[in-house]
Amino acid sequence: MPKQVDPAARRAAIGDAVVDIAAEHGFAAVTIRAVARRAGASTSVVTHYVAGRDDLLRQAVRREVDARREHAERVLAGRTGADGLRTLADWAVHAPGERAQRFWLALVMAAPAEPVLRAELDRFTTWWDARVRALVAEAGLADPGLAADLLDVAVDGLITARFEGAAAWSARRSRRVLAAVLAAAGLSR
Repeated sequence: MPKQVDPAARRAAIGDAVVDIAAEHGFAAVTIRAVARRAGASTSVVTHYVAGRDDLLRQAVRREVDARREHAERVLAGRTGADGLRTLADWAVHAPGERAQRFWLALVMAAPAEPVLRAELDRFTTWWDARVRALVAEAGLADPGLAADLLDVAVDGLITARFEGAAAWSARRSRRVLAAVLAAAGLSR
């Protein structure tokens, strides 16, 4: 009797392999062969589930990005305005974990050269911008555009700073900086 394969589990293993490789080595290292090796499968198994490298990237990145967005929405449930903005910023900087943040940095770095990655990053950015601007509007800030921009720059900068140099930023340090940025935007507690 042939071995029973759970297609959803196989797709998840392939997606996890893409995310792991991208987080560790960047998207240039994501090949069908490398993904097959990481997933413990043959290249023919991988190509059974994807039409090529672009499809492989699209499926894996969409799954990862959608999972992050869904997690953010769960964290934000019932939170509005300034409280929602503080919660969203803290989540973005601290909740995803190192693997997710390394993946995110790899995605941002590779997107200009890979249209499929650019499209998936744009999907997330469209959601993020709409969510941030809605929360800023609820907070009733004097300069909502500036507040949204400050939040974006602070979040991106704090994620990047985590991986700069030999001295990694502690959660305490990044929360302190984030609190100062939020206060400058008129979002202090």
